[in-house]
Amino acid sequence: VGVSQRTISRWERGEDKPSLDQQKRLRDLGWAPTGPLLKSLAAAVRHCPAPRALCRTPNLQLQALSAPAIEKRPSVTQWIGRDLAPIACGVLQEMLDDTALQKAIAKREVLGVVSTTASVLATPEYDRIGVYRTTISYFFHEGTVYSDAISVLVSPDEWCGYTPIYID
Repeated sequence: VGVSQRTISRWERGEDKPSLDQQKRLRDLGWAPTGPLLKSLAAAVRHCPAPRALCRTPNLQLQALSAPAIEKRPSVTQWIGRDLAPIACGVLQEMLDDTALQKAIAKREVLGVVSTTASVLATPEYDRIGVYRTTISYFFHEGTVYSDAISVLVSPDEWCGYTPIYID
């Protein structure tokens, strides 16, 4: 990232922090700055009694999962720290392909999305996943967009699709 080891040591000790441009370069290298907000949110996700996941966008890098999310789809644990976009399917793929939606999220015009779907990831458990309504909340932290998705099981005959929640 073009800084000295001494600078990185100061970042690690919390004496200084990288600029937004440096944070973006670090993120692209696979390292994300940690802070109290993200640590607390990741802990809340892990302890949630419902299927829940925390991701960093735009490629949905999986950050944390709840035990019920792991129980629902055990193979997803191998994706922690990796981008989920390559295995996105169904409604999630539609959302990722919706350029207007993705631009609105990036511009902070969309607070979240409510979706209903049978499965959103092409994993070995794909055909065993029930139908879930998922509420996805978006938030920005240190120049990065995160998504917090929490799901509840719904009737198999529910309409599948998604609805953005715009800022009033």
